[in-house]
Amino acid sequence: MPGGQPAAERVEPVIDPARAARPARRGVSRREVIRWGLIGVGGLAVGGLGGFAIGRSTAPSADAPHPIADAPTAAPLAAAAFPISLSADARGFVDAEGSPFFYLADTPWNAISRMTRESFTTLATARRDSGFTGLQMSVLDFDPRAENAYGHAPFAERGALDDPLLAEDDGDDYWSHVAWCIDTCAELGLVACLVPSWYGGWGDSWRGYVTADNAGAYGAFLADRFGDRANVWWLLGGDNDPSDEGDATSGVPGGLNRGPVIEETIAMGRALREGAAVTQLMSYHTARRMTVEEYFGGEDWYDISAAYSGEDSAPYVAAEYARPTVRPVVLWESYYEARDTEPMLDRRAVRAQAYHALMAGAAGIVYGHELVYAVADGWVEALASESSGDMGVLSAIIADEASEPLVPVSDAAGTSALLPDGYGTPGTTSSVGAVTLSDGRGALVYVNEPRSQITVDTTALHPTASFGIRWINPATGEEFFVADDRTGDDVSVGWPSTWSDAVLVIRR
Repeated sequence: MPGGQPAAERVEPVIDPARAARPARRGVSRREVIRWGLIGVGGLAVGGLGGFAIGRSTAPSADAPHPIADAPTAAPLAAAAFPISLSADARGFVDAEGSPFFYLADTPWNAISRMTRESFTTLATARRDSGFTGLQMSVLDFDPRAENAYGHAPFAERGALDDPLLAEDDGDDYWSHVAWCIDTCAELGLVACLVPSWYGGWGDSWRGYVTADNAGAYGAFLADRFGDRANVWWLLGGDNDPSDEGDATSGVPGGLNRGPVIEETIAMGRALREGAAVTQLMSYHTARRMTVEEYFGGEDWYDISAAYSGEDSAPYVAAEYARPTVRPVVLWESYYEARDTEPMLDRRAVRAQAYHALMAGAAGIVYGHELVYAVADGWVEALASESSGDMGVLSAIIADEASEPLVPVSDAAGTSALLPDGYGTPGTTSSVGAVTLSDGRGALVYVNEPRSQITVDTTALHPTASFGIRWINPATGEEFFVADDRTGDDVSVGWPSTWSDAVLVIRR
């Protein structure tokens, strides 16, 4: 949950259509490298760069990983052509021109209500420039008493979802500012993923105001007002279990709706879907570590499987990915950067959430920062935080390496032989995630902690093809060349020294 409050634990690829215009792939010519004598695997002398690679299916040799000189700088994810729809296999997204789209979003939840237009432009532009492809925002402020930055209230009376306050003659009001924010996102190539009425971790935001009488009417109003915006997605709920169990309603003020809001949410979702003039994808933002499949899985508007994890994102994404009904899976939220309550994640742990989600099959990943979500003092400086920079590196890796369908690898999968030494212990820093590219063209491996070496079986990808191997530093984007033309069931790849985690790229 944003804000670090515990609750039931209360509460962050667009591919350039002109793909041929992209810089050429990072081809690296075969280099003459320093050779050492081999006295067993443990007897290799490791140079200052701290790694090695052995292709034992060829003549015994050791190639020292070294920086790739003159490699073009990786470009982040590019702007999309809207609207976004599901891919043919329903595992991912494509834009209006059929190009793969990866949803990489930030969570300035209160940006619409608390930012001026100047501030919003600063935020959205910074995120576009960093390689993000979406912003997740609440249409209404988390505080039902709040007006927007211009003093406009959303409703004639507090909480009256079926009575929006509109200026005469299409004048300036709360809803015209919402439209301006959506349109600014569209101009920058960003999805505006909107929560209609944030329910709150304990129902302490808008949940109590959602009733059988107003939910459908509010959804119909939003569809009439914004249903023609091709860059809009809808994310119903908001950090909440829609049933009346647990803490879902403990914060609802007296006199308001404390019962389940399942039927009300369905009515809102159906009204949004029926009133939309263009494709607007939809999902539900759950409470942490829960699924809402049982409540909304049969609804036509429930397009995207919802994952909301703790620090270990992989099992929650994997569980949604494995469902019989195939949908794209998005990690709508995990733990934020700059938390001041436990668990407080360091920089490596923040980015590990994103990489493990990607390796578990996520078609979208969402990052968050404590100051940005609430538009708190220091939010501008937080836009340039180290972890948000790491998301820019992830964006570039996805754009360059993962634009095609990815298939998660696990110990139970047929391609688990890719890493003969196994995938570590799930939920710990030893955990290793991996995805394969279609048609055996390669794989990406995320290694969460330093190790002396990692063994790769390229025959798990293709029985005879040879592969190039290199490392990418997820903290800097720096690349280390390992080897070209490697094939076989026992290719040992050494670790670049000083890196805390790494992405191994194996490509034909």
